[in-house]
Amino acid sequence: MIMEKWSISESAKIYNIDNWGADLFSINKKGNICVHPSSNSKHSIDLRALVDDLIKRKIKPPILLRFMDVLQGRIASINRVFKNAIQENDYPAKYQTFYPIKVNQQRQVVEAIAGYGKRYNIGLEVGSKPELVAGISISSGNNLPIICNGYKDAEYIETVLYATKVGFDITLVVEKLFELEKIIEISKKTGITPKLGIRVKLSSKGTGKWATSGGEDAKFGLRMSEIIAAIRMLEVEGMLDSVKLLHSHIGSQITKIDKIKTALIEVARVYTEMRKLGVGIEYLDIGGGLGVDYDGSKSSYFSSVNYTIEEYANDVIYQIKTICDEAGVECPNIISESGRATVAHYSVLVTNVLNTNTQHLMPDFEEILATTEKVAPTVKKLTDIYKSIDRYSLREDYHDTLQLINEAVSLFNLGYLTLNDRAIAEWLYAKIIRKINSIVEKLKPIPEELQNFQLHMRQTYFANFSLFQSIPDSWAIDQLFPIMPLQRLNQKPDVMASIADITCDSDGEITSFVGEQGRAKYLPMHKIKKDEDYYIGFFLIGAYQEILGDLHNLFGDTNAVHITFNKKTGYMIDTVINGDATWETLKYVQYKGPEILKRVRDNLEKSVVLKKISIEESSHFIELLDRTLLGYTYLGE
Repeated sequence: MIMEKWSISESAKIYNIDNWGADLFSINKKGNICVHPSSNSKHSIDLRALVDDLIKRKIKPPILLRFMDVLQGRIASINRVFKNAIQENDYPAKYQTFYPIKVNQQRQVVEAIAGYGKRYNIGLEVGSKPELVAGISISSGNNLPIICNGYKDAEYIETVLYATKVGFDITLVVEKLFELEKIIEISKKTGITPKLGIRVKLSSKGTGKWATSGGEDAKFGLRMSEIIAAIRMLEVEGMLDSVKLLHSHIGSQITKIDKIKTALIEVARVYTEMRKLGVGIEYLDIGGGLGVDYDGSKSSYFSSVNYTIEEYANDVIYQIKTICDEAGVECPNIISESGRATVAHYSVLVTNVLNTNTQHLMPDFEEILATTEKVAPTVKKLTDIYKSIDRYSLREDYHDTLQLINEAVSLFNLGYLTLNDRAIAEWLYAKIIRKINSIVEKLKPIPEELQNFQLHMRQTYFANFSLFQSIPDSWAIDQLFPIMPLQRLNQKPDVMASIADITCDSDGEITSFVGEQGRAKYLPMHKIKKDEDYYIGFFLIGAYQEILGDLHNLFGDTNAVHITFNKKTGYMIDTVINGDATWETLKYVQYKGPEILKRVRDNLEKSVVLKKISIEESSHFIELLDRTLLGYTYLGE
């Protein structure tokens, strides 16, 4: 068979890699996708070759690849663009990045961020008691500042106060007035003065899925009247000097830059007015919201953003400086909590596609095309369409084909069509659709009624992963993540596919993809050859996905590998974190491995006594069960 000419640039185009990849991903001459340690770096790692090496090391897919150089580069990039914006705008104060650990609380990840961010005086943002404990643990020995958001009870507040007393730099952000009453009460009781922040509830709102984080109906923050009340309460208690930070947040993944500008102007006005009222605020925390262009469309669609990271930083600095200069107020040090933009790019999930090419197992009805004497009239009509279809009869034949396949189903259900005839009708339908597609691909423009017909050709490719565990936002909020094969990108993909996971849930299927024109309804894939190991990658999943995953069907955490670039060997494996064994996922839902084995063994012994099974069969089954409990929750060979 003659291979159709195809170039890696054509693959880059159909998967839109140049637009979503942030110059961190490319395709090499072998047709394999590569990852680079930083944007436009000449060094790279061939992902297909890497996966082959990991499998030799007995690390099985699905594998979560964490590229630590990429993570380090993202931290550096955010700080670099703010440094440049400060210089360009002659801004008289400093910028500081805080990482909100809710975005990815994995200890190894947070520790890496703390280590890479030391030179930038990076801080941690926490929003719960467990996160506070994690933050204190990471900060110990690293002297990282911590900002505490979220609702707080007495225990939370007291923990922060005593942590402050023993030397931790922790800012306690007031979200509600009743929290401030508690803080004042516990502060007086312990004799410890807190370092406070106040979160303002802005009228400005973000865009997309998280727009409700801002605006008048937002869950957190003090209204303007409540800020005045808070100032008076603190003045009465002689604690106004403890307020060092003003916090705001209008949502994650803000897609439009104009929404960011509006919020910046509003919060800067609040800052200047509070300074005029005598509140000694030193830091203005603009929260999160810096988005990631998941689909590469550079638009205001919720999986994209219509601005660059440089534009974001320039607007932050410019807007705040302009308002402060107008008001004659000293400019604050600026903090941002850009967690998504920090960690999204560094993580790639790789897994194998289970071989779905069953065409060689299907019956061949080619003889029908030679003679139609003994077939049903419906089948004969489909045969005639297949033989005669051309670009001029395309619309009519397409509609007739749809009508005839529906007719075949109805006749079968009524008992007028045999199983064999219905099977032939399905076979002919598939051949007609493929023939139509070969004609449609050459038409310019494609007739409107034929633009969606390709969905009839979409095949389901099953991949060895759990959608709910590894990329839950794809299921929960229809978030787009780039997905593409790791190999054969120098060959034209010949299958239109959806990607289904191995859970027994019909929702465990991806039918929306990043494509050349933004969102696509199928993923271009290759026919899988017999005995071929075919891998796909899920990209930009470092934010939220690793921590939001659930245990649907009790599929646990995947194997994870931390990788850094090495000039001599290409890469170095820093850490291998084994995925959950079956007994670990069962433990989450209150099953204990030893109890399971005892219960099963007791029942097997009864069957041995009754001679229903042999001792050898009983022992072998217990061995299999024990091996399953100790093994990976995902599929092996």
